[in-house]
Amino acid sequence: MGCRNAIFPIAAALVLAMSSFTAAGADTAAVSAAAASLPLSSSQSNATEGVRFVVGNDLWQPGKSYRNSIDWLALNCTRDGCAFEPAKLTVRAEKWQGHYDDEAQAGQKLAFAKGKPGPGKVVAWFQPDAKYPWLKPGPVTTYASSAMRIKRPATEGTLELAVDLPNGQQATLVALLDRSQDLFRLQLRTAARRQMLGSLGGCSRMVSVDYLLWAGDFDGDGRLDYLISFVDAEGEVLLYLGGAAAANDLVGIAGIYEAPPYGGECDGEGWLVR
Repeated sequence: MGCRNAIFPIAAALVLAMSSFTAAGADTAAVSAAAASLPLSSSQSNATEGVRFVVGNDLWQPGKSYRNSIDWLALNCTRDGCAFEPAKLTVRAEKWQGHYDDEAQAGQKLAFAKGKPGPGKVVAWFQPDAKYPWLKPGPVTTYASSAMRIKRPATEGTLELAVDLPNGQQATLVALLDRSQDLFRLQLRTAARRQMLGSLGGCSRMVSVDYLLWAGDFDGDGRLDYLISFVDAEGEVLLYLGGAAAANDLVGIAGIYEAPPYGGECDGEGWLVR
């Protein structure tokens, strides 16, 4: 009975834009109503398997799809930037049983380690693939990461985040409140266009600004890429590449990591509940 905070279809529904919050996110009275018809992104609806990556460590995953390997990369970040560093994966068979499961499921426990110890935070672990030549050791063009202080726009107190670009412009990520579903729809904005991405707070009905894991240019094409977590007890982390965008979109989904299953249930008692 865990919740799946995956990609929800965006109907032409009434979406309320959050105008201000307290630091604890408790002042839900200060919400401005803004009607908007927000269609589903075409690149979002056509997501397929692509770049393989994992977020977190010492994780259980169902199935038997992983193998011991020294051929992984750690996206290691400090306050000064990020780089791909050599890493290894150790796998062992292990069962897992959720609170509502009748029996344990067979799966694997994944343990990653960087090839050499050193400072920094590993934002994600990537498996190199010949189809993606940019997956190789070395510096990664980075504009924001969870190891840095993420920039907030002038509207301090909202759930909006800003990413400064080399050309002096700025991209923003804005959480729009959908009261019909009691969750937030995350929207990517630039000066030229806007695009709906995924949904936040689908299980707990609570949202923070931890959804942005990384922003930069993985493949060197000059277009902004993102690593965004929609995990809320369960859910997905999505890799968005500017080069994978469909016509009229800013980004397209190039990889999906499914978080480990959640053993409890979504009781919906967060602060979004009416």
